Amino acid sequence: KSARRHYPYIRNALIAFFQLIILFKVLLYFKPSWNTINNNEDVINLKSIEILSTVPLGFALDLPKTLGSLEIYLDSQLISSIDDTASLSEQHEHEHGTFNFGTCDIADHGDDGLKHAFSLGQGVLGNMKSILLKPGNHIIEIQQRKETQLIPYAQLPLKVESPPELILGSNPFSSSPYENSYKLALKEIGQNIACNHFVAGTGWSQLWTRDTSFAAELGASLIHPQVVQKSLMASVEVLENGENVWLQDKCGHFGGWPNLSDAIVGVRGAWSLYLVNGDKEFLSWAYNVTKNSLKRAEHDVFDKDSGLFLGCSSFMESNSGYPEKYENDGQLVGKTKALSTNMLYYSGYKLVSKMGRELGVADEPIHAFEEKANLLKASIRSRLWSSFRNNYAYFEDEMGMLVDNTEGLGTSLALLDFDDDERNNMMLKSTHTTEYGITCLWPRFKYSPSFMEWRNPRHYHNGRLWPFVQGYWAMAAAQHKQVELFSDALRGLTTLSQAGGTFAEYYELNTTFLEERRSQLWSATGYLSMFYHGVFGIRLEVDGIRFAPMKPKDLFPSQTIHLKEIQYRGMILNIHLHGHGTTIESFELNHYRQSDAFIKSDKIGVFDVDISLK
Repeated sequence: KSARRHYPYIRNALIAFFQLIILFKVLLYFKPSWNTINNNEDVINLKSIEILSTVPLGFALDLPKTLGSLEIYLDSQLISSIDDTASLSEQHEHEHGTFNFGTCDIADHGDDGLKHAFSLGQGVLGNMKSILLKPGNHIIEIQQRKETQLIPYAQLPLKVESPPELILGSNPFSSSPYENSYKLALKEIGQNIACNHFVAGTGWSQLWTRDTSFAAELGASLIHPQVVQKSLMASVEVLENGENVWLQDKCGHFGGWPNLSDAIVGVRGAWSLYLVNGDKEFLSWAYNVTKNSLKRAEHDVFDKDSGLFLGCSSFMESNSGYPEKYENDGQLVGKTKALSTNMLYYSGYKLVSKMGRELGVADEPIHAFEEKANLLKASIRSRLWSSFRNNYAYFEDEMGMLVDNTEGLGTSLALLDFDDDERNNMMLKSTHTTEYGITCLWPRFKYSPSFMEWRNPRHYHNGRLWPFVQGYWAMAAAQHKQVELFSDALRGLTTLSQAGGTFAEYYELNTTFLEERRSQLWSATGYLSMFYHGVFGIRLEVDGIRFAPMKPKDLFPSQTIHLKEIQYRGMILNIHLHGHGTTIESFELNHYRQSDAFIKSDKIGVFDVDISLK
């Protein structure tokens, strides 16, 4: 009876509860929101930003200085405010100012005297507070405060996507060491993106031409094309005649141009990006920058007697990368001719001719570039080959004598770019490797006791393990179907990355590394390349993607492994690799069998790519 007495109260309470829910929904429906404001002509719609979920948020807003007080929202959550836009840094003849947020909000952009186009300043990178967004659509709302009201002013859409996913086993609850290192590489690449620019990494928080370009070719163009493009377009300098050329990186030991002359490396990054995005406007820009750079190099650093380009080897621009007599003598180093730098000029001529053909340039300049490439190749083959080493020499010295240590990067580039089966076979057999991979040069130079008193950086380039070099070596091994060499390189770099939980700039032969050289851009992309270009065999061509995978059974015992969400032009590719080996038994695109393992670049949509190996 007591229960029955309470029934009317319970019923009335339930009715009131449901009425409140209905009222709440009605209020939500009629509440002004950015979804409904999208149609308001007074709201400025800014160009969308597309990033991966591994990249910390950063953006810059160009705002009129007359707006007064503003509030900035991310997905309806207040993240920042501006008391008065008149106080913003000035742009556009003092009428506009720039508001920077996240990785763009850097108080000290640094001035290290090395002429970098973008620099965070030493020590800034590791101290930045970062916001990582989940995959999906997000929105930045800029609202103007007028008295007690907030008036919508502008909106900036953010499209956040997941990076390509690597799945090597059937157990969803445990990851293999290779999957863990792959995720680490994606994370550290993201950490080295600041305000839509690449920086080299811990201790090198600047934009470098060579780091960006090598990283782009090794895999960054596939996962961060917008960042690659912005970074490359910032990696230029203007000559006195007004022409843009690739910016020459500098070092403390030997200086910059012309002692260092590897700036032409920019063309490799630019070409790799074009193969991914097909952007002819960017290609035209890169063509002109490369053409100007080659003209400058021919005037400043081309040695007509030898037919080779002068200058330091690419990236090994320290005392520890050269015999003792070159210590701090950039002019003397500038009289040598290095294998890696000359290989970069060879690819410069080859790629600028390909760019010209894509752009419809007249035949005459293209033929001239191709002829110069052939002449340079002949000079490299005749002057830099060491019969004693059965390999190319590190460099030709100022007296025309070979310094026939072998160089990991130059050797790898020669294997990739020269179609010379006899010599390639000798190089693959003679190149020195260690338990953890290829060294940047070998044998090591021997120095006097006084020379060695300069601390650890003296060992910087002298026979150490550089992961990005390992990436190129693995790419070359895969191209030549050297399964054992490729497996050793991948296994070795996986071990190195897990030794300290990072992709460091370089490692000692015992896996140790300098803590202040953790998390390097090109080191992490070197690891991605081993999967993208090696295991899954992605070969980017001007009109599509060709596949030449390599799946060693001792590394990947599972019958099927996957690489998902690869974005290419208008496609999303999910690649499924079945079986083991290097020979393709069958190739299917969306379950339709093809005779050729090739996908044309004009397709649009989501595609399953099934490749069976034997």
